[in-house]
Amino acid sequence: MTAEQFFTNFPRSHDLYTSVENAIIALGPYSVKITKSQIAFLAGKPFAYVWIPGRYQKGNTAPLVLSLPLSYRDETVVWKEVYQVRKSAYMHHKELWTAEDLDQKLIDLLAHIYQEVRSKHA
Repeated sequence: MTAEQFFTNFPRSHDLYTSVENAIIALGPYSVKITKSQIAFLAGKPFAYVWIPGRYQKGNTAPLVLSLPLSYRDETVVWKEVYQVRKSAYMHHKELWTAEDLDQKLIDLLAHIYQEVRSKHA
């Protein structure tokens, strides 16, 4: 499946995906894994995910969610939800309604996660 196919019928989601992808392109080399439910960005292992809430939830949902796995509960960004998925693993979910929601704090955190994953898998 391609990114274009993933975003069929979700043009606003695709526009926001492009903003996320541009921020990730600036970080360095990465790969993408696209499944029916999400797109994962990898640098040896996944460091970020995007998905479309409107596929699974009713009502007024954000066009796109950026999910970041961290080994701690981050307090620098206003998250929609944070789930502890393992003893020292937290999945952070940020709703993206507009490109401005991908602010500098979030980009800095994304860069930090990317560097951390790259250094462990170099």
